[in-house]
Amino acid sequence: MQKTPSDRRCEMALIGSVLIDPEQYIGVSTIVSSDDFYYSELRAVWAAMERLNKKNIKIDELTLHSEMDADVSRTVLGDCVSSAPLGGSAMDYARIAADLSLYRKMIGVAHEIAALGYERPESTDMALDKIQSKVFSLTSKRALQSTQPVDQVAHEVMARLDTVMTSGVNPGIPTGIVGLDEIISGWQKSDLVIVAARPSVGKTALAITSAKHAAHVHGRRIALYSLEMSSQSIGTRLLSTFSGVGVQDILRGRVSGAQWPRLAGGVSKMLRAKIMIDDTPTITPAELRSRARYIAMNGGLDMVIVDYLQLMASDRATKDANRVIEVAEISRSLKQLARELDVPVIALSQLNRSSEHREDGEPRLSDLRDSGAIEQDADIVLMLWRPNDSGVKLKVAKHRNGPIGQVDLMWRKETVEFK
Repeated sequence: MQKTPSDRRCEMALIGSVLIDPEQYIGVSTIVSSDDFYYSELRAVWAAMERLNKKNIKIDELTLHSEMDADVSRTVLGDCVSSAPLGGSAMDYARIAADLSLYRKMIGVAHEIAALGYERPESTDMALDKIQSKVFSLTSKRALQSTQPVDQVAHEVMARLDTVMTSGVNPGIPTGIVGLDEIISGWQKSDLVIVAARPSVGKTALAITSAKHAAHVHGRRIALYSLEMSSQSIGTRLLSTFSGVGVQDILRGRVSGAQWPRLAGGVSKMLRAKIMIDDTPTITPAELRSRARYIAMNGGLDMVIVDYLQLMASDRATKDANRVIEVAEISRSLKQLARELDVPVIALSQLNRSSEHREDGEPRLSDLRDSGAIEQDADIVLMLWRPNDSGVKLKVAKHRNGPIGQVDLMWRKETVEFK
């Protein structure tokens, strides 16, 4: 029978090293917690250290004796101190303990996956989603704690501010539209962004414009899920924006001699762009999360685009399903994906016909089709409309962390993109 991954001497040496030099506790506490200790009495010692730290009480043998059962702790603490090698590194012991803890968690997840297989759930997509979620949690959250002290958060906020002020680097992924970036500071990590409009106003064009700019100018890796258009159609639009050759010219083969160098240059740029296109027409949230996680774990992922939300199939789709509830679940799932992968998720959405009956045609948040949950889940809601034949207006209708406002967009009909 194989031995459970563990190392009692390492756990004792870690505790002993901290007792010898309590200043090391803060550093190693970012790597291990009491849950990472396999042996119950040593886990109890570390848990006592965590309690003392929360109370701002210095960690030493005396305070630990007071925090724990003195009869139990006296022998254990003495053994830990004597087991700490002279000149040993608490950080090294912490990393070993964390690795062994991860191996035990892997074994636990493997048992859970096996049990799920024996249960034979009705939905294989949801089963696969659960499996990938468990595996992804091991890889993405290794040695990290979900709760951060406010002083650590403050340092991160100030470091971000310093980067922006000293280098002028946009903290988000630039959208490709200067006026929009001035309002929202680019696409932000973990945000769910809804781009809403009536059909044929420019939702897909805005998404492609932004994907091209992020990938070509800033080297970001983009996953574009197109439920309405084929990958060839998306590719044609991308080639048009990269080359400046009109979409209709490419589709109809009307490329003149002067356009060929531009087209060749566009193809070269397109080949270097890190844009993955998935045109599965009935993809579910579980399938989308699974595929996005795969991309994230195999090369990284900076942004997800979904075109469009109402075309997604629900994980629990049934004959008598309530579409409003389904769309609410889809919206919530996309927000969870943004948080899980720590990337912006840009989801396109249809508006109902209400705005068409207004004199100015300007849409409102209440026009979001099928579900009020979309507005609730979204960090940013952008709305597009055409007040006349010549231009398109963009409105930041909701901005959870900043101002709202309007931008006049420049429309290039030939290449079907915004400037």
